[in-house]
Amino acid sequence: MRPSLLCSLLVYVVSLALFGTPSFAQEKNEAEQLWGQCGGHQHQPQKRQCYHTGLEKILRTQGTEHALATLDTLTRQDPDVLRDAHPYTHHLGRASFAYYKDVAEAFAHCRETFWSGCYHGVLEGYLRSLPEVRADTIAAVCTREIDAWQSTFLQYQCLHGLGHGLTLYFDYQLPTALEGCDALASPWERESCYSGVFMENVVAFFQPHHTHQGEHHHAGRPRSLLRPEDPLYPCNAVDEPYQRACYRMQSSAILTFSQHDFTKAFQVCAGAPAAFVSVCYESLGRDVSGFTLRNTEKTLTLCRQGSPEQATACLVGAVKDFILTHADPQRGLAFCRRLDDASKEACYAATGEVLLSLYPDNQQRAQSCAEAETEYIDACKEAAAAL
Repeated sequence: MRPSLLCSLLVYVVSLALFGTPSFAQEKNEAEQLWGQCGGHQHQPQKRQCYHTGLEKILRTQGTEHALATLDTLTRQDPDVLRDAHPYTHHLGRASFAYYKDVAEAFAHCRETFWSGCYHGVLEGYLRSLPEVRADTIAAVCTREIDAWQSTFLQYQCLHGLGHGLTLYFDYQLPTALEGCDALASPWERESCYSGVFMENVVAFFQPHHTHQGEHHHAGRPRSLLRPEDPLYPCNAVDEPYQRACYRMQSSAILTFSQHDFTKAFQVCAGAPAAFVSVCYESLGRDVSGFTLRNTEKTLTLCRQGSPEQATACLVGAVKDFILTHADPQRGLAFCRRLDDASKEACYAATGEVLLSLYPDNQQRAQSCAEAETEYIDACKEAAAAL
């Protein structure tokens, strides 16, 4: 067993010794108590702060895993929490680092819940705790400080979180944050980091509470770079190496600026540079999935508002989101079964791509692909490098 895996196992064993194994009944009871305390607040910032306080208390007394599990249960009771589940997990990641005071240990206590936001929050908290962030620091975070190289999935979460953290650290000065990502060794590492920078740029514009409540050192809205009059900005202004990562995140801004008119959003994406049009459509699919709270029929209806080419790319983005919300490929396979033949192959291939990052073990990827419809098993396996 690799030392990093042994450390993660020891952390888990120690957490069980300290906090015990939470039962679903206990999580449900705590979620109901939190809902009773906080759910009645009509003012969203007040409600959010109430939930934050309650979840932080659970984290300090029972561990990050239990706080995340309680949050998961709470999302079934309060639609507002479900809608903001990813920012909540970011917050728990920052609280996790503040509690454990060690970036590797805090990272090891996180789980994939709600797009793995806990991992991202740990990186945010860690970087903001440093008196100075240098190129050598950035290059070492996900290799020496956190040995995330156990799987591509964890690598990405660490690097993506690094992008979030750099954006916060440099006070939303995107060029400086992107230059920080440039200190990483490989193109894939840099691209993963860029994605966190651009996601933080979008999130901060529409959800300023993501960085407020004592977590951001400037009053007012963070200096996010978005322009309602130019919904493709800053993607159409940054240098070419950063554009793909930007368009992968920009659809959230496009949809909001178009008042969630999905037909109009497809038209805006069509105006992106040719190399990034399909990237923008796929990004829309991720947001369609989130907008419908991963309702299959509603997702299909909205993606089909685009042309056949647009719809397929949208469905590809949606199936990835169905899987990555809880790192559960079964949700993606079920989604693909509901599509018409024109989009099925692309859907199963997208599932295979996600499996390639989720599972280091080739046999595990092959077993998951084997649950696809018979005529599409090979498409899944090929994308998962499991043939």
